[in-house]
Amino acid sequence: MNIVIFSGLVNIDKNLVGTAVIYKKIADLAKKLGYQVDMVIPNLIDAKDDVKYCVWEKKNNQKLINQADIVVFGAYPPVEPLNYARQKKKIIVSYLWSVAPIGSMEFRDYKDANKQRELHEFISSSYNLQLLLSDKIFCRDHEVRKLIIGSLLSLGRIDLNNYYEDRTLNSLIEAAPFGIEDREPRHKKNIYRGIINGIEKNDFLLLSSGGIWNWNDGETLVKTMGLIDEKYKLKNIKLILQGFRHPDKKQKLSFEAEKTLKLAKNYGLLGKNIFLTDWVPFLERENYLTECDAGIVTSPDIPEANFFLKTRIYDYLWAELPVLLGDNEAFAGIVMKNRLGLIAKCGQADDWAKNIVYLYKNKKGQKQIKTNIKKIKKEMTWKKTLKPIEIFLKNPKKDKNLFKNDRKLFINNIKYNSKL
Repeated sequence: MNIVIFSGLVNIDKNLVGTAVIYKKIADLAKKLGYQVDMVIPNLIDAKDDVKYCVWEKKNNQKLINQADIVVFGAYPPVEPLNYARQKKKIIVSYLWSVAPIGSMEFRDYKDANKQRELHEFISSSYNLQLLLSDKIFCRDHEVRKLIIGSLLSLGRIDLNNYYEDRTLNSLIEAAPFGIEDREPRHKKNIYRGIINGIEKNDFLLLSSGGIWNWNDGETLVKTMGLIDEKYKLKNIKLILQGFRHPDKKQKLSFEAEKTLKLAKNYGLLGKNIFLTDWVPFLERENYLTECDAGIVTSPDIPEANFFLKTRIYDYLWAELPVLLGDNEAFAGIVMKNRLGLIAKCGQADDWAKNIVYLYKNKKGQKQIKTNIKKIKKEMTWKKTLKPIEIFLKNPKKDKNLFKNDRKLFINNIKYNSKL
């Protein structure tokens, strides 16, 4: 059988951006199950694996869809191939690593507000169309599943036809969370300690990996490090903002990254206890992770943080780094329940500083957290988290209720969102 995966705007190269890893994981799983796998990406890459990579081109897209049994789309689906796959009656699978209309509300880098509004409307309608046309939907966790079910109900995609056939709704939508590598990360050489000027071998290293985006709170991070320096007089706690700049050099710093950089300069902390480093090649990230002492994520109290589990946290857990997280984050409940780190009050630098200092001084606590992480990460490997996708790929099928004539709300929503 053949499967074609559309990666949207993200490339599958050595600088794999966090959420894009799901495309590669699905591709690897499909290959293992005996599928011929094609992946459509924005730019040509020099890849050395069994996946056939193709650059986006309309005629070739249609050729690949014609040959495919299954067509896979991510959270920001290209509408033209989506509609074409529907016309050709292919099995359409969506993996929603984000709820696109929520994520796109933070695209605040547009100088023209009208252009941002137009883009948000387009993304919202393409999201709706994706929900309407997908035979099977996977998402990142059970809480987001609840949110998407609400959308499916409003669009008429969930009705009495499919509800009474499967009251769990698992035949339509299932959670298949991101996962952790099933091997231990290795540390081969020092990258930071004693190498970067200002970082000593015995420093306590806080890692914020994967960039500063508009849904992150860099301001609180900087103010926190200012307090650690001035109030607590601790000179050996250092923050590494890893991957501060996007690996695509054409991309400018985000609005939030610009603000963070300016504030760090004003506080005089750059090169003192805050360090900006380049994006790390995906397959080399373990060496950087294992050199640090804790992983940190700060976000404002917005829906993006409330609903979505940050990808970088899975890497922190893989390396058994205690996690420092805001109480507004979707991952906070998991961290608290399993004692995987410490939870600070969103936006309150004094509370963040207090928690960091407590963790730094509490060696016994650090050791216990690492033990807790070691236990739970065995249940979070990709092999286990992607099991629902594996089961579906072994017996893929179209949703026989999709275009029943009595689904008026459903049909009208397809027409409306297609026009948008």
